[in-house]
Amino acid sequence: MALDFFEKKVPKIVIKYGKLLDPIFIFYCQNNPELKTRGWNDWVPPPKEEMFKRVENYKKEWSRLEAKILRGICRVLDLSFKQNAIDVYIVSGNPRQLSDPIVIKGGFSSDEFVNSLAHELIHKLIQHNGEIIPISILDEMFLGETDTVRNHVVVHAVLKHIYLDVLKDEKRLERNVDSSKKHNTNDYSRAWEIVEKDGYMEIIKKFKSKIKRGLLVS
Repeated sequence: MALDFFEKKVPKIVIKYGKLLDPIFIFYCQNNPELKTRGWNDWVPPPKEEMFKRVENYKKEWSRLEAKILRGICRVLDLSFKQNAIDVYIVSGNPRQLSDPIVIKGGFSSDEFVNSLAHELIHKLIQHNGEIIPISILDEMFLGETDTVRNHVVVHAVLKHIYLDVLKDEKRLERNVDSSKKHNTNDYSRAWEIVEKDGYMEIIKKFKSKIKRGLLVS
């Protein structure tokens, strides 16, 4: 298949151990009273050697799918990243993965890591195009839903497209949906329910129709 004449910009993803961030996240995970009620009370960070090994495994697994995922995300949303390189910091523990900067816990399997990174990169792509994507778009599309649900329906719709249409991996989709059920909130599962009910490509199509394309800067 020929590449699009105007290929969307895809950044270099730099996966690294977050040596300066890790002590902060370790302290947070071990001392936050709320986390002690959510299964973190007995958590012990892995040895540094194990963290280095996991980071290398993450790099290897991501490199297999990186081009397909990044191009798939950009093409389906018709958006470009605004950075040439994006750092991804791996820390020993993190109850909630972050997109700005991207911080992901080292407790994931390599397969789970790829899913989590794809998830955060979709958030990042939308953030990079904030000047043409008013926050009101999500409010209008998902009226009555919580902020977390509104912020994740489009992300999950794009993930479903990546899993089914790009990677051709239905089992990966099933694993991701199942993992959402383990969150301490039902919001992530609720976002998947909306994707299932309304259709992932219909959601993406509606979202794209509301983007202010006249302001688009490549």
